[in-house]
This record gives sequence, C-alpha cells and structure tokens, in this order.
Amino acid sequence: MIRVMIVDDDKLVRKGLISAMPWGDFDMEIVGEASNGEKALEFMAENAVDLLLTDLAMPVMSGIELLKVVRKQYPGMYTVVLTFHQDFEYIQEALRLGAIDYIAKVQLEKERFEEVLGRIHKRILEEQKHAPQAPDVFYERTDFQDEATPQVDKTVPNLDQVKEQWSGHEWMNQDQIFAAQVKQLKHLRLPQTKLIGLLYTLTDKWNLLFHPVHMAKIALPDAFESWQEVEAWLTDTRDMIRKAMDKPAFSQEVVECVMKAVHIVSEEIQEQITAAIIAKRVNMSRSYFSQCFKEIIGTNFSEFLRNNRIEKAKEYLLYTNKTILWIAEHVGYMDEKYFSRTFREQTGLLPSEYRMKHGAGRETSEG
Repeated sequence: MIRVMIVDDDKLVRKGLISAMPWGDFDMEIVGEASNGEKALEFMAENAVDLLLTDLAMPVMSGIELLKVVRKQYPGMYTVVLTFHQDFEYIQEALRLGAIDYIAKVQLEKERFEEVLGRIHKRILEEQKHAPQAPDVFYERTDFQDEATPQVDKTVPNLDQVKEQWSGHEWMNQDQIFAAQVKQLKHLRLPQTKLIGLLYTLTDKWNLLFHPVHMAKIALPDAFESWQEVEAWLTDTRDMIRKAMDKPAFSQEVVECVMKAVHIVSEEIQEQITAAIIAKRVNMSRSYFSQCFKEIIGTNFSEFLRNNRIEKAKEYLLYTNKTILWIAEHVGYMDEKYFSRTFREQTGLLPSEYRMKHGAGRETSEG
C-alpha cells in the first residue's frame, strides 16, 4: 500500500480529501494529516510516508519550505502540491523541488476524484519504473586505478563538509582542490536521488555565487546515467565558469578575492556588511577593492549588496509567512521603515504590497 499524508491548514479540505477520495482503489491509504509543515515533519519523523499531498500556502511553515526539507531528508518520498489558484510561479517552484504533480483545488469541483488519483498513481508507477540504479552499478566503470586503490584516508569529509567545500569558490581556480573534491564526492557513493538533490542545492548556490560574473545560468541535466557523466558535468561547468571569469586585466588572486566577497554576501546577507569590512576580510584596500569589484562584477559593491538583499527579501515574502520586521532583519536591515522604503525604491511596491500582489491566495502569519 502507498502510505499517504495530507497537509493543509484548512481542516475542512483535509477531511474532505480523506473522506471523498477513493484511496483504496489505487492501493493507497491515509496514514496521517497535519495543519502545517512543522507538524508534518514531526509526524514523518515517527511514521513512514510514501506520498505527501501538501498545500502551498500555510502559516508557520509554507508548502515550499516543507518541500525543500522533504527533498533533503526524504528523497524517496513522492510529493504532490495542492494550490487554490493555478499560480504557475509556485507550481513551477514545487515541481523544481521534486513534486510529481499538482492539484488546483478548483479542479476538484470539475474533475472526477478517480481521475485525479489515477493520474497521481500513474506518475508514481512511472517514477518507480525509472528507479535509479543501485550505487554499485552507478559508480562502476569509472577510473579502475582509483577503484583498485584501497581507501586508507580516514579524514574523508562527511556529506555536510563536502557540501560546504563545493559551496565555496576555491575549486574553481585550483586544479588540485577540484580533483580532491571530485574524488571525495565520489567516495561518498551517495544514492542517485541524494546525489541529484545535493547537486541541485549546489547549482542554486553556484548561480548565486557565479551568475553575477558570467551571466549564464548553470543548468543541471535531467538525469545522470553514471558517475562518469557527473564528473564530466562538473568539469564542463567549471570550464564554463572559468572561461567567463577570465579577466586578463586582473591577476587570479584579485579575481579570487572578489569571488570571496560575492560568497560572503551570499552567505552572510543578514549581517551588517560594508565595502570597508569586506575589503579588510579579503586583504585589499577599500578603494582598490571597490575598483576591482565594479570592473569584474559590473556593478559597484553597495548596489550589488542592495540588489541581493532585495532579491532575498522577495524570496522570503513569497515563500514564507514571516513578518516584514523579521524579513528586514534577516536581509541585513535593522530599521523596518528604511527597509520598506528601499524595497519600494527598487520594486515600486512596499513589501506588504509585493506579497499581496505576487502571493495572491497565500496566507500570512505573524510567526
């Protein structure tokens, strides 16, 4: 049986879906329900769930936030999203996070319940038919010399350490570091679903880090057939970024300092960051740092920092139910009024207006 959990802040919706849907006809059974993402995670920590149906607009923890956690902690779980409006921005984000289908609640009045469940059941069967290969099969036919060498290095990093290393920029310009990180990633022998999840997370981080420099978005392939393809993709991605980052007027050391500055902005957006502070951290004078940053990135540091803060604020506004004050503080503004004024200057809307316009149908919470 496929064990199903329903997450929706509307109790009537939950009860309606549980009672009206012909779950048994499709080898499914309801094992749990929750009113928000946090309660859902508490349930999943204690109970097995195969299929998660979740609303997108919920207080405490939104459906998008829940999907992000599920993708990381339960990569084998199938997810379907419920949405009141056919808001394709949210639906696209949900599908990007691994959802196999979505149900617009208004459709439930028009479609037969059997058709909805039949479609979901068919998707699950298709996913199972194309199940990932076992790690031993996926990682075989790689470098035979490397495979034959016994692993005696007891300092091989764990998954969190590997993720942290790849989130930085050092591997871009230093061949030895890149080769070591590729070997360490391979040594983890992650199941394909977990490996794809990791690469998806890293691709998002790399786009934040390197997109300002090379402009082209890094794209992850739909699937990898073997570890060789993963290694080739990592090499090609590195070569593409290095080519775009090639700045003949500056030394490699200067380019690395600027990339370190971009990385700091990405990782510490909530902190009180200034050009003077960052210049000191990358061992450059403020004036030379500002000059190099503008010529390499294409915009001055203060504008780059402001743009990143506003983009992060948009993300919080759309995908969380946090208050404006909380969002302001978590993107580096200690004054809520100044944050709102800056946000309006950049977008033409106050934060509350932006959330209302682009998040129609979503619920907000003072949490």
